[in-house]
Amino acid sequence: MSESRRSPNAAPQVITDLLSSRLHNLAGLSAASASLRVQRKFSLTLLEWRSIGMLGAYAPLSLKELARRAALDKSYASRTLAGLIERGLVVSERSDADARAVMLSLTKAGEALYRKVIADANTRNEQLLSPLTPEQRKQLMDMLATLTVSARRVLDEERRAANGEAVDDEPAAASAKSGNGDGVNLAEIRSLVSRLNELVGGA
Repeated sequence: MSESRRSPNAAPQVITDLLSSRLHNLAGLSAASASLRVQRKFSLTLLEWRSIGMLGAYAPLSLKELARRAALDKSYASRTLAGLIERGLVVSERSDADARAVMLSLTKAGEALYRKVIADANTRNEQLLSPLTPEQRKQLMDMLATLTVSARRVLDEERRAANGEAVDDEPAAASAKSGNGDGVNLAEIRSLVSRLNELVGGA
């Protein structure tokens, strides 16, 4: 049976049917388009934009906190920030609370660039969401929030298992059949992600 005719309630038959695979594919497509766009329009790499975006929203931040929020390896974050400081977009200052700590924030030039790029990012975000109705958008955001909580729980369980603790896989299997404890049916999530995957040209 072709993917277009396969029921969203059916158990995955191949790896590309898995929810994690579809989300990974969608995230990759989105990141690729964002990378090309910020390079073309603002001469920024995607890592630079993530760093500027986090500082624009949450500054001042330590390097460790910035790396965590931007999901960057600390060494990558350090090299990225060094380049942004050299370009006059980011400034580092000693923390008032801890003289040993360095806090990062945007310069005036960095703030001006942030406002331009975030406005453009909103335009791109609207392009991605344009095929969805307002109700579908709300459903998507609610589902992603629920899935994020679920993913953190699964990760915690796997970390415990890696440390030799006993974990029970059965609750996750039962949840996949009937929905999860938060009242969101996973079949609905699979259906919407499948639709999103088709809209962005996924396999």
